[in-house]
Amino acid sequence: MEGGGIFERLAEYDHEQVIVVQNRETGLRGFLAIHDTTLGPAFGGVRIRPYANDAEALEDALRLSRGMTYKASLAGLPGGGGKTTLVEHAGLRREAAFESFGALVESLGGRYFCARDVGIQDSDLEAMARTTRFVARDPAPGLGDVSEHTAIGVRHSLRACVESAGIRGKVRVAIQGVGSVGGWLARMLSRDGMELLVADAVEERAAAVARETGARVMAADEILFAEADVVAPCALGGVLNAESIPRLRCRVVCGSANNMLARPEDGEAIEARGIMYAPDYLANAGGLIRGVDYFVLGLVDSGPSLARIYERTLEVIRMAKAEGISTARAADRLAEARLKKKKTFRDLTWRGEVHPPALTPVK
Repeated sequence: MEGGGIFERLAEYDHEQVIVVQNRETGLRGFLAIHDTTLGPAFGGVRIRPYANDAEALEDALRLSRGMTYKASLAGLPGGGGKTTLVEHAGLRREAAFESFGALVESLGGRYFCARDVGIQDSDLEAMARTTRFVARDPAPGLGDVSEHTAIGVRHSLRACVESAGIRGKVRVAIQGVGSVGGWLARMLSRDGMELLVADAVEERAAAVARETGARVMAADEILFAEADVVAPCALGGVLNAESIPRLRCRVVCGSANNMLARPEDGEAIEARGIMYAPDYLANAGGLIRGVDYFVLGLVDSGPSLARIYERTLEVIRMAKAEGISTARAADRLAEARLKKKKTFRDLTWRGEVHPPALTPVK
């Protein structure tokens, strides 16, 4: 695979374990990556899509699971990061495949707790729940829309960035992607009185959000380079790269997309442009926070937990300025500060009598 062999890639990201998922009878195949369980069980969604090849699916699992570890650590949550990437193909017997995958998750004894991600349907979660306790089923009574909670977190982070950047008056925000999270964010920022520019690969979706919020619609391939105070990538990852960063015309980048940076060094390139960047795993932690609050900690209201994203964003910005480093590097350092203990395979102690907190919904 690109950038070295499999073991070299695992060592680069410092993963604990990667499980190759395969069940010939059901057509199930993919990867379950557990990045770090230093602080507790690995939290991370299951996604399914028609990957071009196995290497692409593995790379997605590696990058996303590492991001979940940093997201959980920076948010102060009692857990680490994991991710599953499954290959969608014509031979997949979907219901049986997800039952089989649930049994695999159950066999880990609580070391990995999974939830919905890209491509997952309600029926997939129901199939998994028949064979494992360690899956967050949504909708669940009192859980709310996790996408809304993610957007709330982005709004808190965006507000901290705008204040720190000294932006005054009516703030103009360009939102790239107005699906589940981006749509919620647009509605929230509209209520805040901000001027919005929106774009989406599905034109009618952008038009519908524009009618609701008074936003102006832009072409999907132009929105990232709009003249705006804030650009909010809320769609695909990898959009901040060597080609796009020199073309940015904003003062702040803050959105919900995972893996916004194509490469780690792109965070330094954004800093060199004088643009304030809210690291994705800092800004978009709201959904994870809500899930852990509800399913693990038994909290009914995640408002105070989500509000702390504002303070953490300010902390990252202050650290970056004090040490003369990028916000991307500052966020990494703060997250890594909680991960200094030697890595361990926690399922060795979680089996039997010793278990993580009860993974049951709030009544």
